[in-house]
Amino acid sequence: MTTEAPVPVGAMPRMRTRKGVPASARGMRAAIYVRLSRETEESTSPERQRAACESLCEVRGWTVVAVEEDIDVSGFSRGLERPGLQRILSRLADFDVIVFFKIDRLARSTVDFAEIMKIAETANVGLASASEPLDLTSSMGRAMAKVIAVFAELESDTIGMRVSNAHEHLRREGRWTGGRVPYGYRVADNPGGAGKVLEVDKTESDTVHEIVKRVLDKDSLMKIATDLTAAGIPSPGHSSRQTTGKRSESKKWYTTTLRSLLTNPQLLGQVIEDGKPILRTDGLPLVTRPPILDMDTWQALQDELERRANPGERRREGTSLLRGILHCSLCGFRMYTFVSGGKIRYRCIGRLKKAQSGEGNGCYGVTIAAEALEEYITADFLKTFAKIPVVRLVEHAGEDFRPQIRQAEEALKDLQKDRYERGLFKGDDGAERYAEQYASLEERAASLKEKQRHAKPAGVETVPTGQTHGQMFKAADVAGKRELLLNCGAFVEVGPGKKGVRKLDDSRLGVYYGDEGLIRRSGGRLKG
Repeated sequence: MTTEAPVPVGAMPRMRTRKGVPASARGMRAAIYVRLSRETEESTSPERQRAACESLCEVRGWTVVAVEEDIDVSGFSRGLERPGLQRILSRLADFDVIVFFKIDRLARSTVDFAEIMKIAETANVGLASASEPLDLTSSMGRAMAKVIAVFAELESDTIGMRVSNAHEHLRREGRWTGGRVPYGYRVADNPGGAGKVLEVDKTESDTVHEIVKRVLDKDSLMKIATDLTAAGIPSPGHSSRQTTGKRSESKKWYTTTLRSLLTNPQLLGQVIEDGKPILRTDGLPLVTRPPILDMDTWQALQDELERRANPGERRREGTSLLRGILHCSLCGFRMYTFVSGGKIRYRCIGRLKKAQSGEGNGCYGVTIAAEALEEYITADFLKTFAKIPVVRLVEHAGEDFRPQIRQAEEALKDLQKDRYERGLFKGDDGAERYAEQYASLEERAASLKEKQRHAKPAGVETVPTGQTHGQMFKAADVAGKRELLLNCGAFVEVGPGKKGVRKLDDSRLGVYYGDEGLIRRSGGRLKG
């Protein structure tokens, strides 16, 4: 028996196969394709797929010139955009046949499989399955392959639906099904049985409560994010707390990170899927884990964040202390800062505003030095309010069971139609099953109506913060201090200055707090 030296791949002649000619001809060049979505004990391992494909090539006398793999890559979600598959499709001139373990390894949808067949046919390249007795180079074989692909797609959809239903069932039982762990929680063994659950992480929960407290105390999100970063507290996406998904090695916090965290209803213990809370049969959000925030605090937090997001309500941070507080006594317009001679001053822009509209208002543009004025107002404010405790207003959302009552009553009507109009509840036990369901719904409707009679009304409650105005003013940034002044009704009028007077002349000032300041503000002196 003589042996021949192997022929280099590049020197092998290209064997063209005509449509309808079986792909069993010897000497063809084969590319093996292996794909696995997720390697588990139940999956066909890459090694087994490759061995089966190599065995087919050996039996048919084909030469394997390339092996490409897509591991942990979904054929359903990625379509044809798979690195290994693309490498094969980009060099079809080097192959005569593409070998794969099963059709569902090559494509998970009929559309994708048909597209691959079309591309291969155009390049005169055959397709061969290592575990399915199909001749994919014949017309009948291609037709049968498409039929198999249809069933493969159906099986994929069925598996996806089954997995989705199983996950939803586990979530409704309070089990953790994987993914990114919400900030404030950690994964723990299920004390009630198999699987995992989420429990409150005390360290992260304390961080959430501190963030919420500072937001309600009017601290800016930028300041909070800066402080968290300086303290070295890992951000929600840091790799130290996330084992899967998008992770970061940076512990830096951003205002977007804070806003995303503080607006996530998972802080209430709600279960989220596709960005929305999963609802119970009564239409209320499903809560299967201990909440980090109570409903009143959550509502107050959302109101504060909404106020800051509203351009009409938001006050610019990092600007002057008395912005929105200082007004010209001549025309009533607000006063803004400008720089003159290297120093900051406040001035009225009422004359400029009126000139733009072609009017005059008799104001020549009152100005005053910023530093001395701010020191004076700060001292005056602290003299009055320093020892007064700060309280925050917490709005109670109240309880309203009327939507649930309507839902229960509609369910009763549908049940009646099921029996008397649609002819359901047949058989010997039909009447008994109908009566049982009707009684259950009737009992639920009655229970909800009783709850509505004793529902907690909406209202506003004052909650002590444990700090005085002086303590909070000292710790706050410029925006926080201005917020405290505004909350206390601070309203300052500045009159014309006297010639030759360089120091602050407090006789030019009218300083008001409380109800008087609020009345003056609401009286129309908010121009500019």
